[in-house]
Amino acid sequence: MAWQAKFTAQRGKLRPKDIPAAAGSAEAQSDTISINLDVTKLSKGEAITQINAIRDRIAAGKWPPL
Repeated sequence: MAWQAKFTAQRGKLRPKDIPAAAGSAEAQSDTISINLDVTKLSKGEAITQINAIRDRIAAGKWPPL
């Protein structure tokens, strides 16, 4: 079974060290990325900024992350 990872970026905490990697949940198929957004108080620009922060966290860390 392949490994899964979950990255969580919180508003205002966007440095790679502020974005933890945790165990993720299995997808219905392999090689899938899912993005869940709580947009209650999140603008489109903030969502893109947080997604970019997760990208930076992945680039800065070891691979696989867990």
